[in-house]
Amino acid sequence: MGQLSLVTLLAVLFSIFMETEANPFVYNYERLRIGGLVFACMLIAGAVGLLFYNQCRRPSQKKDNEGDI
Repeated sequence: MGQLSLVTLLAVLFSIFMETEANPFVYNYERLRIGGLVFACMLIAGAVGLLFYNQCRRPSQKKDNEGDI
């Protein structure tokens, strides 16, 4: 009777540990969502910065030589 109990206990422990090892990767959806939002915000900020890059710089002052005729 003792050996049967030991085998049963080992089978239960083995099945518990094999279940956790079968799928060790679990998504953390909250962290994944926050990371996606941060990435999207950085991408949008970069796009806006790229679009307004030429408009934000100071216009160069060109000397007009047409008045020296």
